[in-house]
Amino acid sequence: MKDKKEDILKKLKVPWLTKDGFVDLAKFPIDSILKKAISEKEQDFRSSCRTLVSMYVSGRTEAAIFLYGLLVYNEDDIFRKEAIVEALGHVETKESANLLFRELQHIVSSNSTRSYINTILRSLKYFPLEYVKEGFEELLNDKKWSYRMKKKFRDILEKIEYRY
Repeated sequence: MKDKKEDILKKLKVPWLTKDGFVDLAKFPIDSILKKAISEKEQDFRSSCRTLVSMYVSGRTEAAIFLYGLLVYNEDDIFRKEAIVEALGHVETKESANLLFRELQHIVSSNSTRSYINTILRSLKYFPLEYVKEGFEELLNDKKWSYRMKKKFRDILEKIEYRY
């Protein structure tokens, strides 16, 4: 029976399906995911963000680059950017950290942006110290942030420093 299953998979010519019938995201074609990422349908967009992260975790480093681009592409849509920032929280690279800190530098802190800012901070708190130390120190020295926000920044930085 097992040989029959393997024969069927070979005939289908889908290299992203494993012998067990699971999807191997390291080999899965990325084109359809990218089309969904720019879809007007919110469900397609969010699904593509999650899939791109899964692909990145499976070894597809190019998936991170698409997430970076999506952040820029959706620069005027804070709700979509929030989903992208959540995804970038799993892409622990210096480039991701820089993009997230750039978002904090450009955002105006207000009641309507608080959720977005908190999402960025939740994403940054798991990054390696060497990727975030300088960024948090810059935020702590920026006069635009309130005492309360600076306390959040300091607390996150201290927890990361403690981990390392």
